[in-house]
Amino acid sequence: MGKDSRSSEPLSGEDLGFWWGDQPRQRTAMAMLLLLDRPPESGRLRAAAARAVEAVPRLRQSVVDAPLDLARPRWEDDPTFDLDFHVRRYALSHSDGVTQHADLKDLFHTIGPIYERPFDRTRPLWELIEIDGPGEGAAIFFRLHHSVADGVGGNAILAALTDASPNEAPASVHEQPPGPWEDPGLLEQLGDAVKHGVEEGAERAGALARFGWSGLTRPSAWVEGARVVAGLVSQATQKADSPLREFGRARHLTGFDLPFEPLRAAKKALGGQMIDVMLSAAATAMARWHQAHGHEDAAEVMTLVPINLRPRSDQGLAALTGNRATGVMVPLPVGPSDPLKRFREVHARMAERKANPALEYMPALAESVALFPRSLVRLLSYLGSQSVHLIVTNVPGIMQPRYVAGARITAGYPFAPLAPHCPVSIALYGYDDRLWVGIDADGTAMPDVDEFATMLRESFLELIAAAERETDHRDAHLHA
Repeated sequence: MGKDSRSSEPLSGEDLGFWWGDQPRQRTAMAMLLLLDRPPESGRLRAAAARAVEAVPRLRQSVVDAPLDLARPRWEDDPTFDLDFHVRRYALSHSDGVTQHADLKDLFHTIGPIYERPFDRTRPLWELIEIDGPGEGAAIFFRLHHSVADGVGGNAILAALTDASPNEAPASVHEQPPGPWEDPGLLEQLGDAVKHGVEEGAERAGALARFGWSGLTRPSAWVEGARVVAGLVSQATQKADSPLREFGRARHLTGFDLPFEPLRAAKKALGGQMIDVMLSAAATAMARWHQAHGHEDAAEVMTLVPINLRPRSDQGLAALTGNRATGVMVPLPVGPSDPLKRFREVHARMAERKANPALEYMPALAESVALFPRSLVRLLSYLGSQSVHLIVTNVPGIMQPRYVAGARITAGYPFAPLAPHCPVSIALYGYDDRLWVGIDADGTAMPDVDEFATMLRESFLELIAAAERETDHRDAHLHA
């Protein structure tokens, strides 16, 4: 396949932020651990992966940098794409070496080092690992660089990889063998980079002209813009008083699940949003974890909460790849408090952040990343993330059962990346009417991630119980 016949497009500003922001202490990878009720049928898993690659072209594309950074990096088809490099198989074993004795904890321990390792940046940025076990079942660990897609966009890949029934026959896919390595000449690369740079410059000039015309015809826009900039600076420079200071590179993973219906009932009873329920439970767990480590004086942890910007029609199985989200910084209260009082405080703080006028300008700000040199983007990404002590992300999931290569998916644990001074990220995903919670922790800052997971699960249950008591009290008052 010649170069001219391959698709090529520049990375968006949001994708570029993850691509350039990826560095040894800030790996921007996300992942999903799927548990299966039995091993997938031989050959069908590879066929499903080939089908996903055909349905989602980004899975066969790599990022190609322009010489001298004369233009944005671009997504381009990889002529050397080899499906066997991306689809692999491991065997899980217990510490006694026996596969049948391995459990979920052994599985989390096995995938931790896989999750933290860097991608080969010359290849498409994903891998799918089939794992024999635990027990008589099987697992699939799917890892993806965040520049490829956000959590919602990852549902497009899940849709292409899985089926709605166990007997769905895999579509026939014409798989091309890996081609030769292509090394264009320097003059050709420079010519393409100049051409793309001119095109991108024209787009920027048009955007600046529109911005200037808006400023001339609507002077109040300058006042609004000043407020937005002030809000963004304030958000980026906020500090909480978490005493955590020591961080490493190892990533420890764990997770648990809860039925969704009690969470829906709690949300309705308390009059908030589902993210308020999740953040309240996270705040309580962080409060207890700080107290258990002798940090009773901590009052807040600065929490990054990604906000999905996709319309409902572009979510779930209909989602597209790429990043279409922004984030808000919310100081979560971790001082002593009862569940209901903490929920109300979290709800108020989250509502305030969502009402910030800067939020609607975040996509444009993310797009402006392309205007800066990559060294500056990497530095700003590292410095900006140091104020983050916790990441909580809720990904709209798929509530119907799905199958892969004939096996039913019984669990889906999501994992989100950490920031350099962030000890833990909590990712939440709805599947088959349950909430699956994946926890990614820094092994130095939080070596006891399993204890934290227990605290988080108990915090959810306590909030649900408090909401039930609130409902009973309200009903008793109405019927008195």
